[in-house]
Amino acid sequence: MTETRVRGESGGSRVARWLPAGVLVLALASPGEAAVEAGLSPSALEPAAAAGVAELDRALAKLSGHRRLLMIAAHPDDEDNSLLTLVERGWGGDAAYLSLSRGEGGQNLIGEELGVGLGLLRSRELLSARSVDGARQFFSRAYDFGYTRSLEETLERWPREELLEDTVRVIRRFKPQVVVAIFPPDARAGHGHHQLSALIAEEAFDLAGDLQAFPELRSEGLGPWSPLAFYRSGWFDQEAPALTFPLGGLGPVDGRSLWQISRASRSRHRSQDMGSSQDLGSPINRWVPAGVIAGEALAAVEAGAPSEGPFTGIDTSL
Repeated sequence: MTETRVRGESGGSRVARWLPAGVLVLALASPGEAAVEAGLSPSALEPAAAAGVAELDRALAKLSGHRRLLMIAAHPDDEDNSLLTLVERGWGGDAAYLSLSRGEGGQNLIGEELGVGLGLLRSRELLSARSVDGARQFFSRAYDFGYTRSLEETLERWPREELLEDTVRVIRRFKPQVVVAIFPPDARAGHGHHQLSALIAEEAFDLAGDLQAFPELRSEGLGPWSPLAFYRSGWFDQEAPALTFPLGGLGPVDGRSLWQISRASRSRHRSQDMGSSQDLGSPINRWVPAGVIAGEALAAVEAGAPSEGPFTGIDTSL
């Protein structure tokens, strides 16, 4: 109920009341997060004078080609925000992040929530990050039970077959051309959850297009889908040959670099102390080929062909 005191004809005052009867009225009566989520209030990161032009420009960019990338890792804050931003904001594509867990076993630097409560908080932080970089968010049924020192220890608690089914389900639903695993499937990844997420990503990449794999998914309308290229983040192997792409340079419409947008997205992981300055920067994103087509794309670039990052060698026309 909204009340306003107005002056009557006799000079006295009376109270006028309005009962909100729609999304717009509710948003005006209670501005804040609800208004932003309903698309009624501009993001604080958007230039005030842009008048929606930046958002329109990004929407129109999606009409110029077809690029779809799925990123897979273990926890909230494991994602590569710069790659998600590059695909969505830089190339007008569709990107998504599959977090196997909701981070229930992690730390919380801003409150007292732990366990299920922390999982809810970190899920919201992921969704908030996606509202900045523009990507989609998926989860599997894995419960984060805390730090593990080995892949074997993780497999004692996480059902590998169920997680593989969940990942194949997401691939068949989202239909990416490119799958990117953040972590390597060995000790370099450290956390046992990280190692298993790498193995799950590679196995799902191979099985998603197999008609005989997980036939029960067909009852959900999810037939086979074969992604074309598989990469790993170049973060854990700085010396390996990799495809690269710069993230600096100002956008022509909103005046921000892709790196700045990705840092704003990363900063939404507040419970994990991931806040960072949004400097212009000139970082380079790296992807290490982990499949046949990805390797052919790298060889083509090394031979002088133009690079489209992980989409190199893939037909991205409409």
